Amino acid sequence: MKSLLRLLIVLLSMYFLPANAEQEKVAVVVYGKNAASRQYLRIAQTRMEQLLGDNGVVVIDQAKAEELKKTWTQLSDPGVLITAEDFVENAGRFKISGIYRIYLDVGKSVGLASIFTATAVADIRFIGEDAQVKAAASAPMGTKGMPPSDGLTESAAVNNAIQRAVDLSAEKFGFKVMDITNPRLVKFSLKSVPDPGAGAAEVAAPPLLTNSDNIVHYAKLKSDDWTSEEPTCVRSSEGGRMGAIGTYIMSTSFNFGRPTRAYASALHVVDVDAKSEVERFDVSIKDSRYQSGGSKITDCRFLQTWRYVAAVSQSHLIFADTERGVELGRIYFDDPFKKPVLMHLRAGGNDYLAVSEGDRRLYFQITRE
Repeated sequence: MKSLLRLLIVLLSMYFLPANAEQEKVAVVVYGKNAASRQYLRIAQTRMEQLLGDNGVVVIDQAKAEELKKTWTQLSDPGVLITAEDFVENAGRFKISGIYRIYLDVGKSVGLASIFTATAVADIRFIGEDAQVKAAASAPMGTKGMPPSDGLTESAAVNNAIQRAVDLSAEKFGFKVMDITNPRLVKFSLKSVPDPGAGAAEVAAPPLLTNSDNIVHYAKLKSDDWTSEEPTCVRSSEGGRMGAIGTYIMSTSFNFGRPTRAYASALHVVDVDAKSEVERFDVSIKDSRYQSGGSKITDCRFLQTWRYVAAVSQSHLIFADTERGVELGRIYFDDPFKKPVLMHLRAGGNDYLAVSEGDRRLYFQITRE
């Protein structure tokens, strides 16, 4: 009986008592911090609105948000002081309880094999009726663990980067991201070609460093009674933030009391700012079934940025993705070299690796899969 009475009271209150005037709403406005970002503002706005909706927050439509943005010009400045009085005066007629301001920064470039690559940072500021501000910004892309976004078109790369940046910032506000935007990465491989064709130009790289350069200390080289690892190629990335160290490894083992020597090589990638190793690739382990020449690395280099690295030994060429720690291509030479040099060439929107010694030169095109 009591249960029925309670139910009746609830139903009567729902029918006779006035409902709340309107469910709380928020607005989302976006500002571009550079020219590259201003043509993609709608992407960030739509993504943020989707995340808010997924988390049960009502958002006013984009036309009203644009009207608010035009009439309240102060919002374009992330550092401006906004009072509760300012909020009521400028946002009161929209019947909203808060505003999410997104300050968007976008970078874009053409990467290997004419692939577009993009980065984005979303700095989100929330201001409520009480004029209290909360802020969160996504981590910069283009660093280890936070790769840029790739795409066959510029818009595909930029769209992916922006959505990732908004997701990362929204998570810091405590919102649950139902469908996380993962980085879109293009895979590459190596294909032997006779010649890159006319007009091929070399892509410059920072000069080789000495084998005793300070960045060698950041690599985790093997060193014990039976193993030695010595640097044979040292080069930094453009800008000097990362370093590639090619090494020659000699180890001794004993078989029925008789010493046996084994030779190998490795490529270490180090973060110069953090002074630590971030990736290691086994370049060569001497095996006559695959390798007809020596294992010593004679040249190494990053390709455009630190994301990709290549190294050449006396017997083969390796091409790797440093961001994911994945080997992308490996070529064994039919006839080994003694001290080959590695070059990066570009022709007609295509990228090539050239291995040369004297008059002999081999070409390998970097192709997307």
